[in-house]
Amino acid sequence: MEVAAALIVFASDFGPGPYAGICRGVIRRLAPACDILDLTHDLPAFDPRAGAVWLEAAAPYLPEAVHLAVDDPGVGGARRAVVLACARGDLLVGPDNGLWSLAWDAHGGQRGAWSLENPAWRLEPVSATFHGRDVFAPAAARLALGEAPDAAGPAIAPSSLVRVALPVARVTAGRIEAEVIALDPFGSALLGVRAGDAAAVGLRPGVRAEVAGRPAACVATFADAAPGGLCLLGDSSGWLLLAVREGSAAMALGLRAGAAATVTFAPASS
Repeated sequence: MEVAAALIVFASDFGPGPYAGICRGVIRRLAPACDILDLTHDLPAFDPRAGAVWLEAAAPYLPEAVHLAVDDPGVGGARRAVVLACARGDLLVGPDNGLWSLAWDAHGGQRGAWSLENPAWRLEPVSATFHGRDVFAPAAARLALGEAPDAAGPAIAPSSLVRVALPVARVTAGRIEAEVIALDPFGSALLGVRAGDAAAVGLRPGVRAEVAGRPAACVATFADAAPGGLCLLGDSSGWLLLAVREGSAAMALGLRAGAAATVTFAPASS
């Protein structure tokens, strides 16, 4: 089987502590010549669904690579560790908890999946709490060196892989009932409705809106909103974004991932 180029793109929820650096150290020991591109280590902690949203947003802009992602609240439990091969040539490594389930289509769709069980691909003994170091980083290094993904372990049916379920927004004339699917680093909330669907029912620049009893300007760009003002606009990955210009919508409205958000609006001329 054809394998990806010797580049590893690394994303995790490890934050500023030593964990991401330890994983990079494992990779460097096994594959010292490979390049590592750190996409982010600020995926939302303990939230594979939100992590999946960000990996999907990033996928179209990344080079063909071995992609390593860890956002793994079930570490040490029954969830599988997996390697996925995609049609474009990318290889995806991570926990089978839905983290990759929105992004694999952006990499051309799956063409194979394997359960990461080969002891030779791990650091033994495997810790119960740090599979990023002991399972996923060594596997990514081996793939970057050109080892075939089917050496990782037994093949598994792609249909058996865990997929995250995004909420379905209720979109009607004058009203959108959605859920916050992720918060960005600025505290802006991605709502689970595509900006195009919102526009189809009348939400567009110049329309007055209200969220949680507060007025929100419908704008095309952040520059069109008043500093400190609540606003709604399409974000760079196509979702409807609830934001505060030069501030945090999460702080202003007490939002978190999974929170309900209802937008009501009416034409400015009404």
